[in-house]
Amino acid sequence: MSIDDYLDLLNYAKAINDEQWQADLLEQLKNYEALVEEKKQVDSVRALWTRFDDINGLLMQLFEKLREHEDTPDSALWKERIWELKMERIHVAKQLQARYIKIR
Repeated sequence: MSIDDYLDLLNYAKAINDEQWQADLLEQLKNYEALVEEKKQVDSVRALWTRFDDINGLLMQLFEKLREHEDTPDSALWKERIWELKMERIHVAKQLQARYIKIR
């Protein structure tokens, strides 16, 4: 819910004189920023894992192409792309490690 939603509910709770609900809503508003920040971090980690999985999928496709057609002119381009993807995967893995175990 947005802050506006909480404020609307708070106004309604005041209108019906529900003090417990008002106190609960005020507590949720106090913690709102922390909840939003936590959700952003969770979404960020999920995006990193998605990118990590996508990179692995691309690497598998390129390795398959190399195995089947190693002597084609495109193989040099595939090898270069594999190198780039491996470097990107290392970068993403470091970001994930920093989120989970605080290694930088």
